[in-house]
Amino acid sequence: MNNKNYITPLGIFIISIVVQFITFPGIAEYPAHVDEPSVVDTAFRIYKGEFNPGFFRYPAGHMNILALVYKVCSIFTKQITIDDAYKISWFVSNVFVASMPMMVFIICTLFGTYILGLIGSCFAILSSILLQHSQYAIVDVSLSFFCLLFFTISIFWSIKSNFSPNKIFFLSILIGISVSMKYTGALLILSLFIMIYHFIERNPNSQGEKHFQLAFTGISGAGLLLIISVFIIYENYFIQGLIGLTTDGILEAEYYQLLKKLIILSLVVSIGLLVLAYFIQVEKVYGAGKFISPLYLKSSFIIIIGFFIFSPFTIFEIKKSFADFMYEYRHMQIGSAAQYHHLSDNYHSIIQSIDRIYAIKFYCRLMISNFGIAGIAMAILGIIEVLSQKKIIGITLLSFSFLMILTISSWQNVAIRYTLSFLPIFYVFIPFGMHRLSTLLEKRYLQYNYSLAILVFVTSIAPIMKWINLFG
Repeated sequence: MNNKNYITPLGIFIISIVVQFITFPGIAEYPAHVDEPSVVDTAFRIYKGEFNPGFFRYPAGHMNILALVYKVCSIFTKQITIDDAYKISWFVSNVFVASMPMMVFIICTLFGTYILGLIGSCFAILSSILLQHSQYAIVDVSLSFFCLLFFTISIFWSIKSNFSPNKIFFLSILIGISVSMKYTGALLILSLFIMIYHFIERNPNSQGEKHFQLAFTGISGAGLLLIISVFIIYENYFIQGLIGLTTDGILEAEYYQLLKKLIILSLVVSIGLLVLAYFIQVEKVYGAGKFISPLYLKSSFIIIIGFFIFSPFTIFEIKKSFADFMYEYRHMQIGSAAQYHHLSDNYHSIIQSIDRIYAIKFYCRLMISNFGIAGIAMAILGIIEVLSQKKIIGITLLSFSFLMILTISSWQNVAIRYTLSFLPIFYVFIPFGMHRLSTLLEKRYLQYNYSLAILVFVTSIAPIMKWINLFG
């Protein structure tokens, strides 16, 4: 990027902050969101010296960041009160959200042109969903920030063609941080592995040697098969151990279903690895080193380290973490709290009333409401445009978005905040959709700049109206 492109992001960030202030001029009474007390109160306890947050519904990465900010702020003022903690936490969310249009601009500019970057950033600045959540101290905001930061940095390095193992490891740390904000950040791992595969293609010396391929597939396959066999033989013993990790001494139906899926998946993977090891040994498989390389293992290890640094007690307090994770898992699956026994009338009533496509309908309505029909159409065209360029980074953006949409659409519990992690990526796709359509129109009907201006005007109607409604 030239000097203009380096200065513009700062201007976009400042404008984003100003738009937030104009949209929400008053200071809200806390808590402004139902999930804020668990976040801010936990961060406040950490700031006060309780390193173990004692809260495990999700990882504590965001809370630890807030506690660190409280510590820094306390240097310049007297002791931070809970009232101050909420204000500081809101400001952190303001900064996180204001940074997203800036990163959208950078991605669009690197991937396309300066004008497309401005268009994407303007749509992101006026996003009613992003603006609304800039006022909330919740983990979804920080998750969205670190996910978009991951793609911004990876796209910059990809466009500059200067990827290296150290940069891959840095991106691995970012994923670990993202997962420490919320477990769904782990969906970034697929994007990272796609980048690693592409890097190995260009740097064959990073491939796994035959002895490593055999060791990895053989040990992993045999070890996984052994674990499954032991589990099946001593199933009752392990079930009792799992029951001991729960808060109510009951493994609900959803837990058994998840356990069965994991066993079947592990069995298939273990047998597949052993078969692959055989074919590698007899040299019937070539090119496996692109998929079986120490680079993948090192990156996975660094992801775990990044997670541990930002949320250590999630691992130290594994019993409580597991119990709360399973509680949240069931809450997501059936849309209700876990205290309902799977044999109770309440549970059967909930199960019978479940609408399997309810989440899909909810998010479809939400996306149409937020982007408008024109915005959705431009995003779809943008996806086609990104795919047509056949650049690896476009595939990583799409793979993450698809996995995240698939994940939240499988939950019975729905919320607008769940879309934050992939929403900014759609503001990358929209200007590329405009670019594709304007290019097609230029060949027959209208000059590129005129058609682009018309498309920007038509597409901006819905988000501007949504933004105006926020004042009410």
